Amino acid sequence: MKKTLFFSLFLAGSLLMSAQTQGYKDGIEYYKAGQNANAETILKRTLNDPSTDQSLANYYLGQVMLAQGDKAAAKKYFDKGMELQADNGYNYVGLGALDLLNGNASAADGNFKTAKKFAKKDAEVLVSIARAYYNADPVKYAQEIQKYLDEARKVSKNQEPSIYILEGDMLADSKDFGSAAAKYENAILNDPANSEGYVKYANAYFFVNKNFSIQKLEELLAQQPNSAMAQRELAEKYFKADHWKKASELYGQYIQNPNHFPEDKSRYAVLLYWGENYPESLRVANEILAQNPSDFQSQRLVFLNQAKLGDNQAAVNNAAKFFADNKGERFTTNDYVTYAEALAATGQDSLAVVQYEIAAEKDPQNGDLLKNLSTVYSQHKQYGKSAEAYDAYLKLQENPSISDLFGMSGRYLNAALNETDSVQAVQLADRGLEYINGLIDKAAEAVPAFYQRKAGLHVARNGKKPDADAIAAYDKLIETLDADPANMDPANPNNALKQYREAYSFEIMYYANYEIDKAKQALFTEKYNVVKDLLQ
Repeated sequence: MKKTLFFSLFLAGSLLMSAQTQGYKDGIEYYKAGQNANAETILKRTLNDPSTDQSLANYYLGQVMLAQGDKAAAKKYFDKGMELQADNGYNYVGLGALDLLNGNASAADGNFKTAKKFAKKDAEVLVSIARAYYNADPVKYAQEIQKYLDEARKVSKNQEPSIYILEGDMLADSKDFGSAAAKYENAILNDPANSEGYVKYANAYFFVNKNFSIQKLEELLAQQPNSAMAQRELAEKYFKADHWKKASELYGQYIQNPNHFPEDKSRYAVLLYWGENYPESLRVANEILAQNPSDFQSQRLVFLNQAKLGDNQAAVNNAAKFFADNKGERFTTNDYVTYAEALAATGQDSLAVVQYEIAAEKDPQNGDLLKNLSTVYSQHKQYGKSAEAYDAYLKLQENPSISDLFGMSGRYLNAALNETDSVQAVQLADRGLEYINGLIDKAAEAVPAFYQRKAGLHVARNGKKPDADAIAAYDKLIETLDADPANMDPANPNNALKQYREAYSFEIMYYANYEIDKAKQALFTEKYNVVKDLLQ
């Protein structure tokens, strides 16, 4: 990905568009979408705005309080809503919902009748009453729920979208997400601007078909470009679907919306990081820290971005402070690995290995991490640990590749060659032989590298001296190489002259010292000299 995520024309356009806002209506959207905390924040922030319908806003604040279990606060808001507009039926619905939760069904019925009187043939009010019964006890009030839904259908001629939203919510509560999504789709068909239908559809359908879920939210944003919820929800879905660039672009637009949330700026910095826009992510993280030096996420992003930008010493310094200042917090594998990489880049290899080990201990099912740890151990000549880490990596692979299995035999070869305990060296070499023999048995045709590896493991097993098994493998290597004359051609960039040289060297050593055969020693010496001349 390119690191520049905002073209100037796009940025100018997005700033102009997001200078507008839906005000308190964003709060209503959040409430209807089931995001009560966000709804509360927006509704309280915009309650006294000139454009706010304060009676309606108080009703929704009361509903938020009910959802949070604060009945006293809920009543206060419903009463305030009626004081501001006595004929607003919604606040009577709110009082009726409170009555039901207090076990007073008779009082609730009275408030619902008053709500209907002030909102004649208002299907959405009827559905709100049905939802009040559902929230109180869906089993006990099943008849009342169905009664008000049927009445809403009759009044609206089956076109009121909130009917299908409630039915979708009921299905979602029973974990029937496919049927719930179909109900939300009906809501959208009856009202193409129904934001809660789009959001709930996207949430219900996301794990079935991410792209289709995203498409629905894109349709919503196209219709309501100033909706904070539409911007935020789509950006979140982009993020969860690994569309980093789109997510960061849309979040950049969203945080210009007056109805964004303070914590979203930190989220934006995260998205910029994963979208590989490291300079911008670092800038935003530092902005947040200037106002809140203890912000955990921004402290993390500073050293992560510095490492990506190659400022490794600064990354090391800030990472050390990050870990020291946030004991007890949940650190990620990426935190440890990035710190390790920065330490290695500044020459602090032993400390880097420690961080890799911590990462592997915290995330033992991370195959890529174990494979990388094996490489790090090998680079630092810790060959036994390298083999152990690679073995742990292989155990996580359902179908290990030929490359993985061959790599495992190589880790055991290095470990055996560098093991000072002869018994341990034999055991390590035997493990490597298990892998390489398995590859030879499965191979459709002879592979020279397999026989070279097998010979090397026998040499390592025998105290770094060739034995009959090693020579048998080298014989097979030579035979396989001889099948293609190009292997002996120095003009061929893929020639096998070095493999020949290795094989001839051990053949000479074996027939000169262990199974004395002057003729064979002379033969392989002659062959060795030919290869040596070709390599010069």
